[in-house]
Amino acid sequence: MKFTIIGSTGFIGSNLTNYLKKQKYDCYTPDIRLDDISKKSLGHVIYTIGTPDFKNYPFDSIETHVCILNRLLQNNNFDSFLYLSGTRLYQRNQSTSEDDSIIVNPTDFNDLYNISKSLGDCLCISMNNPNIRVARLSNVSGNNFNSNLFLPSIVRDAVLKKKIKLFSNLESEKDYIHIDDVVKLLPKISIHGQSNIYNIASGKNTKSKEIVAKISKITKCTVDVESNSPICLFPQISTSRIKKEFNFKPMSVLEKIEDMVDDFKQNFVLK
Repeated sequence: MKFTIIGSTGFIGSNLTNYLKKQKYDCYTPDIRLDDISKKSLGHVIYTIGTPDFKNYPFDSIETHVCILNRLLQNNNFDSFLYLSGTRLYQRNQSTSEDDSIIVNPTDFNDLYNISKSLGDCLCISMNNPNIRVARLSNVSGNNFNSNLFLPSIVRDAVLKKKIKLFSNLESEKDYIHIDDVVKLLPKISIHGQSNIYNIASGKNTKSKEIVAKISKITKCTVDVESNSPICLFPQISTSRIKKEFNFKPMSVLEKIEDMVDDFKQNFVLK
């Protein structure tokens, strides 16, 4: 069985490629900006490219979230196509079921990411092809220590600086899912998914204070919270669909923090 990973050099794409190769799958990892794949048989395509830093690279966000996707859906041969979107789309929602309407504000630049991703979602669904699906990922944790995302950045600071500086309240909370859970679930959805949209999340929010307490206990770092820091709350993500179809049981982000610290020390600090 063949998988084509679009964006195989990124955090999710590289971990997914490594996992599939260990499972003895045939993996094709083209450079989408250089390689002509229009006449190739791609098997099961998983589209992992994106631009998380949409504020500094808005045009790149539109290009990766929509334009490249549009060209691939029109011009290539595949058995299935799985587009990676994000649960950030539910930021303004009260409910987080996959079939709920998404609320966005086009006059708010902070919604550019949600608007571009939701357009990608809509484009996939508009194809009316049961083998074209969308996976909305929550905050993926793991060894992405070069990013400025919350969890890897505070692990990095705890080890290197012996201090965590927070600009959001310790009562802030969001949903985290570990990369190991993600890479196991994506191929299952690609091959066996019965629905067109899936939330990939733990289904449970974790408070910043729980994460910081675990990291500070392991690293012996200090913690400094900026005064009057806002509380950032995200809605709890519905995971009933992946639980029902795939008997999905995610690991807790707190269970993996010690592994993350050890991984950073061994593979990044010592290099």
